[in-house]
Amino acid sequence: MPSDESPDGPPDAPRASTRAVLAVGILAGIVSFAFMWFTAPEQVGLASNVYLRAGEALLAGENVYEVSPPGLDYYYLYPPIVTLLFVPHALVGSSLVAFAVQTALNVAASVGTAAVIYRALRRRGVALERLDFALLAGFVLTSAYAAIPLINGQVTHWLTLAFAVGFDGLDRRRESLAGAAFAGAALIKVFPAAIGLWLLRRRAWRAVGVAVLTGLGGLLLGAVLFGPDLTVTYFSDVLVGRYTGSSFDGTPTASRNVDGIRRQLAALLDVGRPVRTVLSAAILAPFLAVLYKRVDTDGRRQAAALGTVVATLLFLPLQPMYSLLFVFPLSVLLYRLPAGRPRAVLLVGVLWSYLAMGYEEVTIAVAAVPLSGGVSESLLAVAEAAFTVILPPTVGLWLILVACVLVARDSQLEV
Repeated sequence: MPSDESPDGPPDAPRASTRAVLAVGILAGIVSFAFMWFTAPEQVGLASNVYLRAGEALLAGENVYEVSPPGLDYYYLYPPIVTLLFVPHALVGSSLVAFAVQTALNVAASVGTAAVIYRALRRRGVALERLDFALLAGFVLTSAYAAIPLINGQVTHWLTLAFAVGFDGLDRRRESLAGAAFAGAALIKVFPAAIGLWLLRRRAWRAVGVAVLTGLGGLLLGAVLFGPDLTVTYFSDVLVGRYTGSSFDGTPTASRNVDGIRRQLAALLDVGRPVRTVLSAAILAPFLAVLYKRVDTDGRRQAAALGTVVATLLFLPLQPMYSLLFVFPLSVLLYRLPAGRPRAVLLVGVLWSYLAMGYEEVTIAVAAVPLSGGVSESLLAVAEAAFTVILPPTVGLWLILVACVLVARDSQLEV
């Protein structure tokens, strides 16, 4: 397999379009962050508040899955062992300070992710400047993908760092590191385990073994430290409810902020959930088949890695914020792809994926514009019909997946 070490010849200068796309993503994220801060202040520190309450419950010997912050109907969803990460939140004794702690950790994770990507690009012969590191760090921290996790105080930035370390470790043939990093992300959110498909395609058997042992070891350690009942509750109640609830049935509703191929199928076909699941897999499988057919260049490998994450996000109805997980292969492709159709489609797809708006934002925008009643009603009717089927970020994800296929099929592309 070809090496990803720095190629011969002079370093490649970053393209202006790459920097522009990253900058637009940062700007879109800042706007989204400010919009939520002023229109939905209850979202500020929402997740970190849940982590705080779970940490307090753990220290008090309570069931972490049965407690929620005062006045909030949100509950802890991670395995028992992960709760140890939130003990510092509980020790500070303040939701505001807990949010500050979580934000500081997210900033550190973002800088770490940017450092991993920066080093990977330099190793590939890209002539980066300080501006590029600032853009990468800013993109991971505050882009359109990152705004909601940042304002909520979520752990998505941690998962992003784990994925970056995993992808980079795999590229550098440090399979044990890659397996442990991916397993850490999967232990928290479960769905990142789908990256195992890519590990199997790369025949990274050590990474697969380490990932399985790390994941099972974390669950077993939680059962030993906190008793088996808590782990049983996690599997029987939390996971079952998390992946079989209304969010995952694909029911098309304009106001719902989770999206994916199940939503499109539910809007277009009158079939049950099992059929939608089978159809979703059948539609996405050919994309992965093309991506996995040839992985003989770095560009094809990055396209396959990116496509694996995108296909996962399309298969499972998830919020757009999890697009942050594919920032490593996306950044490599943005900095290294030459001009051509694959790059053009990728740029358009990324820009479209920034449109993290829903039907509620459309209604606010229409109400703010002086239009006649008939025009406003017509616009809202069209928007409701469109948003019932698909959200704008999902259109971007489909375009990104198509771009990955174009990279895989381009016989002239040798990056």
